[in-house]
Amino acid sequence: MGDRRETRDVVTFVVKRIDDRLVRTSLPGQNVTVRLRMPDGVLQPRQYNLTRADDGAHRQFSVKRVEGGDGRPPGEISTLLHDSVDVGDMLTLSLPYGNVVLDDSGRPAVFASAGIGITPVAGMLSHLAQVESRPPITMLDADLEEAVFPLRRQVVNDVVELPHAELYVWYENDAHGIEPVNGVFHGTMDLSVVDLPDNAIYYLCGPLPFMRALRGTLLTRGVVSDDIHYEVFGPDLWQADLE
Repeated sequence: MGDRRETRDVVTFVVKRIDDRLVRTSLPGQNVTVRLRMPDGVLQPRQYNLTRADDGAHRQFSVKRVEGGDGRPPGEISTLLHDSVDVGDMLTLSLPYGNVVLDDSGRPAVFASAGIGITPVAGMLSHLAQVESRPPITMLDADLEEAVFPLRRQVVNDVVELPHAELYVWYENDAHGIEPVNGVFHGTMDLSVVDLPDNAIYYLCGPLPFMRALRGTLLTRGVVSDDIHYEVFGPDLWQADLE
């Protein structure tokens, strides 16, 4: 592993192949499965979104620590990655996969995320900034407060770099922040307070109730279902990157 960056309860890992095989190109929005050997010897896979544009050599993914509570145990893999994996360690990753990827047709795009659901959006925004995309981009994010907005600095930097991009945020605890955004609101995400572009493609990522609510709102506003993209992940998806 080449780099590790930690902010609050999210760690971002940057990895590079240690052999001479070519790195398979990833598409913005795709995932990889990380497979770790647990202390009892069992191999456990977990899926994580790639959070930065493909540069042909590295893969970047971000992991939120799952604390547990209310009778639920802490996350095994997130705890291991946070506490035991550091620069120089070796990780086993799958090939990039996932069908919910960025549409590069030039249509306006609206990204709506909540919490760690920012991860696939961050990868898509990074790609758009890298290729200097010009169509309108609207970024909507909901978090408890600015301090726990995952990948905040990367996302804000990419939005600032894009010539026709706007960023609106909703904070449940405190509707204030220091980042340059187009609007800060208190409470949960409310699409009625934002002007959304016509003929846009929508990408939703966050807790299932969040995605269901936003999708329902968009459908009532006349957005066709084919233009609303989201993905649900499971722990049993694995295709080893051994080719």
